[in-house]
Amino acid sequence: MTLSFILKDVAKVSYQFSHQGGTQTCKKCQYLQVCIEQLEMGSSYEIIEVRSKEHPCLIDNGVMVVCEVKKINDIVAVENQKYLENLISTRNPIECNEVLCENYDYCVSIKYELASKVKIIKKKRDIKCPLGYNLVLVEANKIDE
Repeated sequence: MTLSFILKDVAKVSYQFSHQGGTQTCKKCQYLQVCIEQLEMGSSYEIIEVRSKEHPCLIDNGVMVVCEVKKINDIVAVENQKYLENLISTRNPIECNEVLCENYDYCVSIKYELASKVKIIKKKRDIKCPLGYNLVLVEANKIDE
């Protein structure tokens, strides 16, 4: 069982996210160990239980709730023309500065910041990219060379 803190606004069972680490502000927080440090950078997780315990967040005065999470296949954005189930392909970094986009973490994943070999498992959905890239969101696993 892995516990973490998730922003109350999105903390719902089945919610999936890619852990991209914390901020400088997080380093000052007494909850750093539970919230950030036990999750693997760049890996994807799914909430399997939302608990009632709430904690303040130093970032934007947000409210975090304790959630039980499980590690799942990575969720990343890939170019649509490179999508095919069970395909092993090279995923190149996606150039993006749209940090408020709901797909930003999937496009600029820390785990996939360099050209990486990936095995596509299945398509999750198409992405409507504000920069005009033709992208799809997929479940994938990084292939270590």
